[in-house]
Amino acid sequence: MHKKYRGSNRAIASLALCALATQPAALAAPPQPAIRQVQIVDEAMCCAGCARKVSGQLYATRGVREVGVDMKSRTLTVSLPEPTPAMLGQLWHAVEKGNGTPTKLVTAEATYTLVRPESNTADQIASTDRPLVIAIDNLHCQGCASKIAGQLYAIKGVTKVSVDRERGLLFVESSRAPQLSPWTFIEAVAKANERPLAVSGSHGELSIEWVTAAAPKSHQQAQQPRTGGFQR
Repeated sequence: MHKKYRGSNRAIASLALCALATQPAALAAPPQPAIRQVQIVDEAMCCAGCARKVSGQLYATRGVREVGVDMKSRTLTVSLPEPTPAMLGQLWHAVEKGNGTPTKLVTAEATYTLVRPESNTADQIASTDRPLVIAIDNLHCQGCASKIAGQLYAIKGVTKVSVDRERGLLFVESSRAPQLSPWTFIEAVAKANERPLAVSGSHGELSIEWVTAAAPKSHQQAQQPRTGGFQR
């Protein structure tokens, strides 16, 4: 009887080990997202105090893991998981919130460069009455323009979207003053699975240089209007 009892214990232990061996996925830690780096040039970062203020705002941005500072080149290197267009806009505005003056943002996919308008108050006030202009990479057809317009109309304050497909441009009118952030429109274009080349308005011109060429498209273009507006 004693030997049978010990044998039963061994059988139970063996079954338990087999069960553990057949469930590695359940016990394994979930895969961690890859960490990417984004570089931001801040023209106003001239001292350690400036760097601390800007870094503090970046660390307060959700998802940021680490912030490196190179005072010589006035560049911040931000480590975080996959940076979406919305996240890039948050990083840019975090630098501004820290009293920084971002002029360039670099990712593995693209370089974003802002050229601000000259400090002429009269011209800046007049520019707020003009439509914001978005240049699109390979605005292939009216269907593409309509998809982008749909995302733009989802932005609070946008009142009218017009297209000039010949030049690959969309014109956006807004009731918001001052004008909305250019990053809001970059995000909208990305949601339509398209690529912006520049966003111009009262902020100046935020241009985007992509590392790779745009993928070819095969939509039909015949007999499609090249200019006009989109209704809500």
